[in-house]
Amino acid sequence: MSSLTAPVGLMSGRRRPIRPWHVLVTIEDLLIVTWEVPTSDIVPLLPAGLRPWSRDGRSMVSALLFRNRALRAAWLPVARFGCCQLNLRIYLANSGGQPGAVFFHGLFLGLPMLARLTGPIVGVPFGDIAFDIEVDRTSDPLSWRASSPDGGVQVAARETSPSTVPDAAMLDLLTNVHTGVVARTGRPPRSWSTWHRNQEVRLMRVDELRLGPLAELGLRLGGPLWTLYVESVDYEVYMPARTTEP
Repeated sequence: MSSLTAPVGLMSGRRRPIRPWHVLVTIEDLLIVTWEVPTSDIVPLLPAGLRPWSRDGRSMVSALLFRNRALRAAWLPVARFGCCQLNLRIYLANSGGQPGAVFFHGLFLGLPMLARLTGPIVGVPFGDIAFDIEVDRTSDPLSWRASSPDGGVQVAARETSPSTVPDAAMLDLLTNVHTGVVARTGRPPRSWSTWHRNQEVRLMRVDELRLGPLAELGLRLGGPLWTLYVESVDYEVYMPARTTEP
């Protein structure tokens, strides 16, 4: 199987000097499962003032599952944590219709204590879901699986060679998000930015998928449009989240 090199694109020029309150982490075994849905179905899910990215009346929703390694505050590098994470995101457009930001409908850490302690510090409403990820890189094709004890997370995928691949613009959209946005009821949206190095992406096929938080969105989802796998990438997360426009 061959990999694709995601373009730098949206991430270009966005790296910042590291400050004490920033967060550093290595993301491993990242799976990005993406569906294309009618934009009209997405609009009601967003807070007022946020617009979904759209092309030909269609927008994108992704579920991301990955493992955090060496998650740490820049000012306290000796305190490092590791846990799995599940994110649900809708891709946004700015006032000029350009992509690069996502609205998170849920951010779930695998460690309840870490979710409770981290959220108030960085200004992000983390939930918690205990699940684990297993990847067999020795198998042909590579296989990826995530599961939780309660069955709320059950995802299985394997590397594939499809007849078509995402074009550069789609890879840029899905892998180079630079701004995250969250909102709580009655409060204005809060946002933060990220930076990471370029990524090597493998194409995957989903054989099984059950995600409780995704089902709660009530979207009419068929099969995924694209499923991408990234083995490892270093992130800089510029926290804390602030009340700003995405």
